Amino acid sequence: MTKLKTPSETVYFCNGKKCCRYNDEAKSYLKNLICTSGLEKNVSIEKMKCQGMCKSAPVVYIDSHKKYKKEVTRKKAEKLFDKYLAELIK
Repeated sequence: MTKLKTPSETVYFCNGKKCCRYNDEAKSYLKNLICTSGLEKNVSIEKMKCQGMCKSAPVVYIDSHKKYKKEVTRKKAEKLFDKYLAELIK
């Protein structure tokens, strides 16, 4: 039997009504950065239930660093990648 390799990092995008309306661009850009850097096996992007931070939509949570990021745009998604995910590139 082979073991399934679990991702070492999980990034959660809020899937609440307001966040869901605004997170498409940032989410697709972050997915693209993850794929082009070869991290698709190390990083997982998941949905999370509404976090009640609708005034700061869209909201992202980086699991291993226990950080919430608010008002995530494409530019902030790139900074998020550089700060928290690029270190996984080996």
